[in-house]
Amino acid sequence: MPPRPRQTASLSAILTTTSDATLLRLPPGGVAWHKSETHIVFKGPEGQPVLSPLTAYGYVMADDALTRHQTYHIHGAVGVDLDDGAAFIKHSSITQSLVATIPPEPVELAGKAMISSIGKVQKVAFDNVNEDGEWQLTVQAEHEIFNPEDRKALHFPITYCFGYFSPGLSEMGDIEINTLMWFVGTVDSKDLVSNQLIVQVLEYGIVGS
Repeated sequence: MPPRPRQTASLSAILTTTSDATLLRLPPGGVAWHKSETHIVFKGPEGQPVLSPLTAYGYVMADDALTRHQTYHIHGAVGVDLDDGAAFIKHSSITQSLVATIPPEPVELAGKAMISSIGKVQKVAFDNVNEDGEWQLTVQAEHEIFNPEDRKALHFPITYCFGYFSPGLSEMGDIEINTLMWFVGTVDSKDLVSNQLIVQVLEYGIVGS
């Protein structure tokens, strides 16, 4: 029997650093965790850019640590600590690329970050608030990640809004609590009360139960 896939959420985003990189701790080798502050650009209710803090943890050599005020494309596992709302991404030198030394306008990046994930369904809701009277599905799925700074495992939910990509009512019955699903979508915003990332689903599927 194949192993159960990890409930990981991976983020791909263009991020501008807002701090110098700091060394978390020095391991025996030359590669170590470096912490940099960045921001991710969400999309507001009117489509306006909304900047939100995102800590980047890079497991890299010192020469590959992120440089302050430069803009990178970074891909890696993402997590959110629901206690304080702190969001972070983990990456390495092979999943980061310098794209600009002058930061782009936030409006060009709003809501463009992508998530690819596998999660366990915790909540399922659907309503017909669509202006065309169609049913829309919303799923809350749980993910897991290890925080390299606090050295603890985190379990956190992400809210997935299907919108016009909602399945038909006959297919919604396959999506149940504890179902394992995969998602691909854009990170639109973050709920200020629950601290959950809110994703607009573009593709999805059922992995198992």
